[in-house]
Amino acid sequence: MTTHGTKPIDKQLQAHERAKLFCVVGIPTLLTFGVGALRTGNWVLVGLVMANAVIVSGCYLALVRGQTHFWAIRISVAAFAVLATYLVALSGEEHSFALWFFAFPVVAVMLLPPREGVVWAALCLAVATGVMILGGPETGTSTYSMAFGIRFVIVNILLTTCIYWFEITLHRYQEETSAQKSLIEAESARLRTEIARRTSLEGELRVLASIDPLTSLLNRRAFLERFSHELARSQRHGPDLTLLMLDLDHFKKINDQHGHPAGDLVLVHFAQSLRRCLRNVDIIGRIGGEEFAVVLVDTSPEMAQPVIDRLLEQTRGTPAILADGTVVHYTVSIGSTEVLRGDTMETAIQRADDGLYAAKNMGRDRHCQR
Repeated sequence: MTTHGTKPIDKQLQAHERAKLFCVVGIPTLLTFGVGALRTGNWVLVGLVMANAVIVSGCYLALVRGQTHFWAIRISVAAFAVLATYLVALSGEEHSFALWFFAFPVVAVMLLPPREGVVWAALCLAVATGVMILGGPETGTSTYSMAFGIRFVIVNILLTTCIYWFEITLHRYQEETSAQKSLIEAESARLRTEIARRTSLEGELRVLASIDPLTSLLNRRAFLERFSHELARSQRHGPDLTLLMLDLDHFKKINDQHGHPAGDLVLVHFAQSLRRCLRNVDIIGRIGGEEFAVVLVDTSPEMAQPVIDRLLEQTRGTPAILADGTVVHYTVSIGSTEVLRGDTMETAIQRADDGLYAAKNMGRDRHCQR
């Protein structure tokens, strides 16, 4: 959330909360004034108090319903200004009512924007001062001494200044806090994005580190890791494993006759044949050059034989076709072994390699088990 999106919401919430406080404190105070005025028969004051109570309550309800808060607050402040001025004009013998005027600058500056609140407080103070200077028995208003009037004005100015300074300081603090919050949120969002990017990149790097870029099969390291994990599981729980070592026959001849790009295409073609003939649970890897390895999971040598036969038939019967239409026939030799209890990867691979070499020596395009 940006500063532009945060500040208006915070100020509106603050205005609502202060208006609520004004209602909670002001309405009971107004009603108390009203009861006192009713007892003394001051019907003008009763009317002003009731009008203020209704206006303040109505404006607060408008705020709660989402109306723009400034116009509603201005109406309440204007009504309160009339009441405060009346209290100065008819303040009683000891001028006790006039002291309630000190609440006006507090309300005006705290509910309105500070500078506007100061203007309201200054205008209302000017009117009240005029009433004090021009008022008297001949106008039906209270009479004030020069000393009282001076003290009244000075105290109002000091009070307004203090409230204004407090509000300006508070607003600056809120703006700085909001700006810092926005910066922190922006930095947090950037860090989250960076973490997500790096996590994704790490995942891609892990995949790239474990995948042969040409055939998209497991590379040697990843194949051996998967084989080690499956071997440990087999030694604990006993599911059968059959290991195959596969080598394309006369692959150097293919490279010499058709070029290395053709050899790469043959390797990709054979990798696709392996995927078609084997299950998703089986572990398939290219462990170097034209040499491949397969772990048939939960598969005994008897169960593995039809799979191997199908793979030999698929290889010899489905040649690779080059980009220029050239048909490249190729075959594969396979050595296999059952992974026995107590085997290590090295012993199992050695037996399967022995079977592969035996298949090569017996004429290729065949399978030998060890």
